[in-house]
Amino acid sequence: MGFFSNMREPKGKLGNIQLKSMNKEHTPVSLWGLKHLKITDEDIILDVGCGGGININRMARKAKKVYGIDYSQESVKLSREVNRQEISEGKVEVLEGNVLNLPFEDNSFDAVTAFETVYFWPDIEKCFSEVKRVLKPGGIFLIGMESNGSDNIMMKLSEKLIDMNVYDDEEITSFLANSQFSEITVYLRDGKNKKEIIKSNGNVEMIDDDYDHVSFSDKFLEWMTVIAKK
Repeated sequence: MGFFSNMREPKGKLGNIQLKSMNKEHTPVSLWGLKHLKITDEDIILDVGCGGGININRMARKAKKVYGIDYSQESVKLSREVNRQEISEGKVEVLEGNVLNLPFEDNSFDAVTAFETVYFWPDIEKCFSEVKRVLKPGGIFLIGMESNGSDNIMMKLSEKLIDMNVYDDEEITSFLANSQFSEITVYLRDGKNKKEIIKSNGNVEMIDDDYDHVSFSDKFLEWMTVIAKK
């Protein structure tokens, strides 16, 4: 398996290296996304496509318990290593599984998160409906992505090399609405102009964004966080 194809489902030593790299490289966009999620000490959260497990670790500092799931055995292995202490304390559990058939009962979670992963989900509306099934009534689904569509060169190249689908905010909003989610809010970070654009119910608001935990290349990407309620 080649370097780029391995990014879809990390395997072996190469996959381990890639996952550790993604834990670091995706930190800025993940932290920016998480600031839009209010986590309480009573929340039970599921991170789908948990990758290297760093976001599980971050959320477990505030939540009652965080579950992680990934269809890559290497991801599950590293996520368990990264969260070894939290697992021993009963605050984290990491499982191997697929978003198309989540191994959880209906109405199990206060929030479900998906960072840098929906690009790879097959039949995305069916996946969104499965996420909705495991959310509690009024539960939150957060999607974090480092680009709003594939208009820039980096995303266009990624689509060709990695076999992934890069969606824009209108597409994600449509998929969520078709899956019967409500109160869909899109947060877009315009790194070049240091603005945050908020889209909700047909309204658009622009506020200053002073988030500075970014790399040079991040300044040219329009980060996107979408939050929807069951």
